[in-house]
Amino acid sequence: MLSRRFRRPLAVFAVAVVLCVIVIRRKYSGYDYEVPDLKRFKESESQSFSASSHGYEPLDEIRALLIKSPVVIFSKSYCPHSRFVKTLLSEQYKMVPPPTIRELDLDPHGQEIQDALFDISGRRTVPNVFVGGKSLGGGDEMRLLHGQNQLTDAFKKNAGRRFRISKTSKN
Repeated sequence: MLSRRFRRPLAVFAVAVVLCVIVIRRKYSGYDYEVPDLKRFKESESQSFSASSHGYEPLDEIRALLIKSPVVIFSKSYCPHSRFVKTLLSEQYKMVPPPTIRELDLDPHGQEIQDALFDISGRRTVPNVFVGGKSLGGGDEMRLLHGQNQLTDAFKKNAGRRFRISKTSKN
């Protein structure tokens, strides 16, 4: 048995260790960027969420994607602006982890997701590039950031420590 003299300091030390473990797990869980709380958009539901009565919640789907990946590109397979952004990011930049791409025209709930994206970001058009849970824009914004050599900085600023991006070509 430990003497009374050592019991209290040992208990305090044990609590401190447990708290440190909790903080470290949260800090290095892979989600060091804050995904916005999308519940506030449910309060201002519009006609775009009429499918919610069927059990599908586009906001839950979007939030899951934003939590899963630091970079999410909402796109349409036939859109030339979407194709430009996907080509630009895949050929001229190396990203770890790679971006998640959601083709809305191939998704059965694509229109609902696109309507929800408009409520979240104010953008109805694709591509809609989310970095660290925030919309950085579409084709024009990515072209501008790339042209001004600011794309890597914008991604690094928003995506968190676990995300790596580097330019692979001079173009």
